[in-house]
Amino acid sequence: MATIDQAINSYESNIESALDGFQSDIEELEEGGLSTAEILGIIAAIDFTSYFIEDLRFSTSINTFMATTETILSDLPMFGVTSEVQLLALQNLQRQGIEGVTRSVANTMQNAMVSGLSGGLRGNVLKDSIRASIKTNVPRVENVIGTMLGDYRRSVVSVMAMDLPKDTLYEYVGPDDEKNRPVCRTFLANDPLTIDEIRAEKSDGFEHGGGVRCRHYWYPINV
Repeated sequence: MATIDQAINSYESNIESALDGFQSDIEELEEGGLSTAEILGIIAAIDFTSYFIEDLRFSTSINTFMATTETILSDLPMFGVTSEVQLLALQNLQRQGIEGVTRSVANTMQNAMVSGLSGGLRGNVLKDSIRASIKTNVPRVENVIGTMLGDYRRSVVSVMAMDLPKDTLYEYVGPDDEKNRPVCRTFLANDPLTIDEIRAEKSDGFEHGGGVRCRHYWYPINV
């Protein structure tokens, strides 16, 4: 079953595979006798996002990401009153989110390709230039994906908790290790809290846990 770390690794690995695939395609066009101007014309004319997702097989990472949402859902014991429509809506939002990230990566890659090719860059030098541009324009992809999936898990819990009494107590679930932020260490050390008590400690703590790429979530006790 796909995990959050696997989704992150798949996405980062596919960026590298896409760079290799693009380099191979450019070399093939050059070997076919096309000039730089003609290659730039092809890059400008194609639907680059589709090329990125389909031809360079970035769909694999999107599928791994969505499989991870299924894993998260199946690993959470159900409680409260939840409809399939609500859960499907949350998953659709996740798909829209990861497709949006992918469009940003593809657009950045396309712009960096055009700039690099126009400047005479080729081979690993061009790849390094594109890679650097992605890191600048879509910083810390691993944090973006980890945060999206962590927030998704907390969103599912929030939907299930909608009709629970206000005095329902929640425990903070997740690892207790050196990676934790101070607020996560505080939540882990506390007795179970109500949603109001959680928000008194951190205003968005119920929805976003400790923050970027937080590995924790809240779960009601005795329900």
